[in-house]
Amino acid sequence: MHRQHLAAPGRRGVLKALVAAAGLACVPALALAADWPSGNIQLVVPAKPGGGTDAAARVIAGALAEKTGGNFVVVNVDGGGGAIAAEQIRTADPDGTHLLFYHSGLLSTYHTGGYQHSPIDEFTLIAALPVGGSYALAVNATSPYQTMDDLVAASKETPNKITLGVQLRGSTHFMAGLIAMDSDAAFRVVEAGSDADKLVQLQGEQIDAALINTPGTLQYVETGDLRILATISGSPERDPNAPDYASASELGYGNAVYGLDFLVMGPTGMDEGTVQAINAAFDAVLSDPAISDQLASMRLPISPMGVEPSRERLMAADQRIGATAKMLGLAN
Repeated sequence: MHRQHLAAPGRRGVLKALVAAAGLACVPALALAADWPSGNIQLVVPAKPGGGTDAAARVIAGALAEKTGGNFVVVNVDGGGGAIAAEQIRTADPDGTHLLFYHSGLLSTYHTGGYQHSPIDEFTLIAALPVGGSYALAVNATSPYQTMDDLVAASKETPNKITLGVQLRGSTHFMAGLIAMDSDAAFRVVEAGSDADKLVQLQGEQIDAALINTPGTLQYVETGDLRILATISGSPERDPNAPDYASASELGYGNAVYGLDFLVMGPTGMDEGTVQAINAAFDAVLSDPAISDQLASMRLPISPMGVEPSRERLMAADQRIGATAKMLGLAN
């Protein structure tokens, strides 16, 4: 992933080409961003290596290095539902060398009191990147629960005995709440950490079920270790990248609709020209058929989005998640 920097004129030429490709060449402030990327650019990922967010970040970081000639380093900072990594970025220098690569689950962490600093007001949003994926409600392959209805029924028969692994105050906690709203399920919702942690605990039968990103789960379904009972995404329809598995909404859990976007964020006070240039670089990477095909093969189709549409999308998501937190009784 590490590459030597190109000579300054070459790098400037690449950056201008990326900016022009995004239709932004006429913005005067972009002249201030001519030195980006400069030095090591850290993509801070609030997850352990091996999960879907980490995998996407590594593919994108490698492609950014190829296209810009910069050095891009993925740094994994796990814990706190994204709060620990977010705080590193919030307090970093606003020079474009430290970027958070996470997803809109950070909004859930904020609205449930797991993080005290607003992702809307105390960061610079560079891009919201819609993800055409889902989360899987998964169990061990040896589990007696063959269907989602089986699992829900068992939770009602033995309240607070069936453990459902989530990341507390994060998106999967919201998903668990939405399932319970529809069914009066009485799971014992437990902190199970990142997706990588949940996969380990499910295989070790330390928890009965978990909500884990579908691409990561499918790898273990294919090896015969896990079973998917349903999927949850931002649409009530089945995940087109996992068409063999019914959506929770399709199975009668209509409120269980919850989607995520990847987010690229920096500290407040970033130069707008630098922001536009970084956004243009991500656009160029995600518009490259080779990269988009690779991400699609990982069942993580990601779409680029400009700065202003990204900001509008994040504002709308913040309002929706804040309202959902109140509805579920999870609001801070």
